[in-house]
Amino acid sequence: MAPSGKHKWLCYLLTMSLLFGSCHVYQKIPVPLEEVAVSNQRLKITTVDNKKRFFKRIEKTDSTYYGLEESGLNIIKKEIKKEEIQQIQIINKPKSRLLTIAGVTVTIGLLVALITSSGWSTGAGPVGGF
Repeated sequence: MAPSGKHKWLCYLLTMSLLFGSCHVYQKIPVPLEEVAVSNQRLKITTVDNKKRFFKRIEKTDSTYYGLEESGLNIIKKEIKKEEIQQIQIINKPKSRLLTIAGVTVTIGLLVALITSSGWSTGAGPVGGF
């Protein structure tokens, strides 16, 4: 049985809700490596060859910096070399929360509007036909 157009929209909206719930927004102003190691925040590193690396936080052991990266349930330590860093940006928590809340709220609002629309009902009972 092929899914109807409304079921596709339902799947689309639920997927968008999950995607918006996992977004992170980073500050535009770069931060020095030493400051990030103390801040204990999520961060994005742009390397000199324009690759983006995302870490849960930075640790300093002796004079070596390590980025802690999540891989499933494991946390992997990766060495960070100062000379490879172009810029470091830490997470912007207020904007990340706002994006998550707004994205999920809009998605749920659209989902409720879709379900309560007059075209959704199949006529299978007094509730509206789920």
